[in-house]
Amino acid sequence: MRIAAALLLSLAASVTLGARAAEPVRRCIARDGIVTVAAGTVLLGEDGTDRPGRAVHVAAFRIDAHEVTNRQFAAFVAATGHRTRAEREGASALFVAPTQPVSLDDASRWWRWTKGADWRHPNGPGSDLTGRADEPVVHVDRDDAAAYARWAGGALPSTEQWERAARGNQNAARDPVEWAFDHGKPRANVWEGVFPIRDTADDGYAGIAPVGCFEANDLGLYDMVGNVWEWVAGDGQVGLVKGGSYLCAMSYCANFRPAAYQAQERDLPTSHIGFRVAYPAGPDRRLDRRG
Repeated sequence: MRIAAALLLSLAASVTLGARAAEPVRRCIARDGIVTVAAGTVLLGEDGTDRPGRAVHVAAFRIDAHEVTNRQFAAFVAATGHRTRAEREGASALFVAPTQPVSLDDASRWWRWTKGADWRHPNGPGSDLTGRADEPVVHVDRDDAAAYARWAGGALPSTEQWERAARGNQNAARDPVEWAFDHGKPRANVWEGVFPIRDTADDGYAGIAPVGCFEANDLGLYDMVGNVWEWVAGDGQVGLVKGGSYLCAMSYCANFRPAAYQAQERDLPTSHIGFRVAYPAGPDRRLDRRG
């Protein structure tokens, strides 16, 4: 049952807008773009010296430089009339921070199946998209993400494509923590502080950040680790998301690295999962309709 799944989650056009707290002083790069990833070998599943992964050849492809934003998704909705599953069903899974310490063995203490939560209302009823145009769209299930990808002229990336993009030009083992921290300094939007009670926002953000607020990897791709989990391609009822999110903490899950993945029901939208689109290599013949 989808409500139970939301409560047991193991991890962490026109748009109506409303007030939110001031953004941190940081210049984020929200320019839309598509990056060509050359054919190459990815160390699929590499996760430190004890988990070297396996070398897999990946053909050339192109991929969005950042996660699909609310602004881009709004253009898709305006052009197609698409209604997300959360909108059709009237609810979605929403992270709600507890007000006191809770057992980390019980994710139902910080997940709520919330009526009125959807991509236009990311924090539930009473919230909207003011100041969030350049944040990743969330509360989209895998079918919603795949529908956008088709409209944009691409598809959800395969696991191999996604890791090739996330790892960049990696050719040796890497400490898993280094994907999100550079000698303790955050290089991705993850959880600092006491999970799930308080995110200290040492990286500049408590919650989702606009795209491009952290340094791109060596391929020019932003937020492949942290911020929001990202759907990858698949046909089964249980799908996969990659890359971790702002809810990943050193004390809980620590999935802010390319090897990390989470099984996710394809029809379960949440407040910490988004996506980006992959495209065939070669000349871009699609119409740029994404806003």
